[in-house]
Amino acid sequence: MSTGRQQMVRLRFEGRKLEDLDFWTKSDPYLALSRPAKNGSGVVQVRRTETIWNNLNPSWKVLYIPTAELCDGNLQMPLNIEVFDEDRNSRDDLIGRIELTLSDLQNLANSGSPVILKKGPKNRGQLLVRECQFEEPTSEQERKASITAYPPSRRATVFSKLTNLAHSRTERKADAQELLGKGQENYPGYQLSTI
Repeated sequence: MSTGRQQMVRLRFEGRKLEDLDFWTKSDPYLALSRPAKNGSGVVQVRRTETIWNNLNPSWKVLYIPTAELCDGNLQMPLNIEVFDEDRNSRDDLIGRIELTLSDLQNLANSGSPVILKKGPKNRGQLLVRECQFEEPTSEQERKASITAYPPSRRATVFSKLTNLAHSRTERKADAQELLGKGQENYPGYQLSTI
């Protein structure tokens, strides 16, 4: 390319009827997109979506990736797509996986057809490709935006978890107040927890 700009691909995924791997709540899914390693065997994670808390039908944000980074411009390169349940106190659990090419992703986005995520022989939910578009970056700002789509730093992940935890506690407090009907002043023995 004479402009020096790389071709980019915009990908957006949704999960449907994902396996619930959490005991008390629903799974907290995120998607990891990997490619074969350039030097040697194995795979290398290219991007990871945000975690959608307590949801078996997640709709993840757009991933914006240079095609050279994702598949060396080879639309037939096998890509690993894995959906995990994020666990705060232990290793994340694999919900399911599938191997597709960028060409497959394009066809699935056009058809709207789901694919089945599997773990071993067991079906663990569906994956829909909602968007798969090729484009040229129109500005330096868009190129920088693609860089920020990398997996978040440990620090950012901790901040996100703390924010979600605080939001969850606020919701529980509001639910408790609603259950009380007219409020806690009518129930002197009941105290709302501030945790």
